[in-house]
Amino acid sequence: MSTSNKRRAPAFQFYADDFLAGTLEMSQAEVGAYIRLLCHQWNRGSIPVEPEKQQRLAGGNVSVDVLGKFNEGEDGLLRNQRLESVRSGRNAFTQQQREKGLKSALARAKAKQRATEQATEQATAVEPETQPDGQPDTQPEFNSPSPSPIIKNTPSISPWVVAFGVELPESLRTENCLESVKLWLKYKSERREGYKQTGLKAALTKWSREFTPATFPPAVDHSMAQGWKGIFAQTQQSIAQIQQPTAKKELDLKDWI
Repeated sequence: MSTSNKRRAPAFQFYADDFLAGTLEMSQAEVGAYIRLLCHQWNRGSIPVEPEKQQRLAGGNVSVDVLGKFNEGEDGLLRNQRLESVRSGRNAFTQQQREKGLKSALARAKAKQRATEQATEQATAVEPETQPDGQPDTQPEFNSPSPSPIIKNTPSISPWVVAFGVELPESLRTENCLESVKLWLKYKSERREGYKQTGLKAALTKWSREFTPATFPPAVDHSMAQGWKGIFAQTQQSIAQIQQPTAKKELDLKDWI
């Protein structure tokens, strides 16, 4: 391992319990020398074998117990094996994080490239072909010199659907019936008895079965005049009652002549 790699991490993990157990029989001076030598190894990768250099680094004498914590390597330098295992673990973790970061960056770059390619394909697909003069070619690709335009049949919406949201039955599709339905709905709304869409559809179906286009408007007028909740046809008796006062009035007038 190169010196530059060893200097990348400015700190190392300190396991308090293990350190206390390993230095239990050391004096304070020995513990201080041991700490200083460990720091030097972390920064430089090893400690020197010369006693004079060891003492300068430790700030004093280095006992046999302290030197016993360091083993001589193949290069002839002294190292604490526990500290080197901590260094190896930290380097492995750093390398793993670096690889994860590179993979993530590569994935983002590929995703961005795919998005760009898809956007380019879509833009190319919708752009019309151009003629040599730069104008878009809008002519269809067949041999007809004057092709017929394509006309889309859009279903028209009847005024009944616009007015009520539902279609009137076929038998009631006249202007008079439409006005009568509008009048009846206004009458029900004022009584706070309005219809919902499903109820209105059912009522329209019922009215189409009971009335004709000719009898429906009079039935609506008569039902509103009577204050009824529903639409009912005029009976002969009701018609007679309506006409009777008129006849009586004419009779009275004749009596005064």
